[in-house]
Amino acid sequence: MDIVSVGLIVNPIAGLGGPSGHKGSDAADIREIARSSGYALTSPTRARRAIAQLTTLLEHTGRRLHLYTGPGMLGDDSTQGLCTKTVLGLGTGGTAVGDTGNASDTRLLARLLVDVGVDVILFAGGDGTARDVLDAVGGTIPVLGIPTGVKIYSAVFALTPTAAGSLAAAWLAGDDRAVADREVVDIDEDLLRAGLASPALYGTLSVPVDPSRLQARKAATPASDANAVRALARAFVRGMDPDRTYILGPGGTTNAIGAELGLDTTRLGVDVVRDGALVVADADAHALDSMLNAGFNSSSATVVLTPLGGQGFVVGRGNQQVTARILSRVPLQIVATDGKLASLAGRPLWVDSGDDDVDARLSGYAKVFTGAGTHTVYPVRRVIEETKGTTTTKEY
Repeated sequence: MDIVSVGLIVNPIAGLGGPSGHKGSDAADIREIARSSGYALTSPTRARRAIAQLTTLLEHTGRRLHLYTGPGMLGDDSTQGLCTKTVLGLGTGGTAVGDTGNASDTRLLARLLVDVGVDVILFAGGDGTARDVLDAVGGTIPVLGIPTGVKIYSAVFALTPTAAGSLAAAWLAGDDRAVADREVVDIDEDLLRAGLASPALYGTLSVPVDPSRLQARKAATPASDANAVRALARAFVRGMDPDRTYILGPGGTTNAIGAELGLDTTRLGVDVVRDGALVVADADAHALDSMLNAGFNSSSATVVLTPLGGQGFVVGRGNQQVTARILSRVPLQIVATDGKLASLAGRPLWVDSGDDDVDARLSGYAKVFTGAGTHTVYPVRRVIEETKGTTTTKEY
């Protein structure tokens, strides 16, 4: 049986800043902030899902995976029992590889994986982790992102962890192993937490080619769409029920709804409004769960989300405060201008709540509110990668 070598880097703290309302996980004390608030690590679990899929599919092609990864939470812990592996512990000059998830851990392990000569590096994290990998290896080796972070704007990530495993397996089993340069984009989290978005291009990484399983780069809303956004907001506000609670997710479109109400809502956070008043500003997942426990449900509340421009993610990117539990009990209203939908070039809206049942319920066709008296029926898809026998069935 042929052996393929794959490197894995897990940023264990990636994603912690989502449900906790911090819009990212780069803060030095984010682990303690999350722990004290009762938020658990999710990145290791999502990384394991990707490697489990990769291992299974490779075996069906007559290949066996040998994994090279880091100690503890940097990869070893989350891959126990899945495959044969080597844990890399020391860098050049005896520098130890830590497992805290900080930038130096990621960069050192990435360089070690290049030295070992793995066929491809998979890394679990968000845009900050992608930048660290870029700094360490540049375009010298193919890499693929497993999406586990908060704001995943870069084009180097698979759509979901399972899609990452499937993509890597298909690429490793292929004859040509084609790659393409794809963009690494990140944003200053200090400005982000202040409500100012400033995404910037930092470079490109060499990524296995598979357009059906890779996410697009986030696209900015064109200035020409500004009037359409304001018109949409005015129309939406006119139709709001004063007896209904509205959970407004992040984004310029939902922020325009808040502005039309005369409220100072959080552009990149989640706000709760009712009868024209701001009930909770910049809510985290616990605050929203408390409202659920207090009895708000489908008869009294609506979640309002807008997709990421160019990418189409409407659930699971930058709005993890709106958990699967909330989406299982409160209806979702998607709002987007015709221009934003057109920017997707026919690609569907994606949902990645982390709960297969919730994603299945949200999938199908949704009535997207696009303006005064207008809706567009648009496909909403989850990514399913089910291994059956020796084939993988995809549903998009």
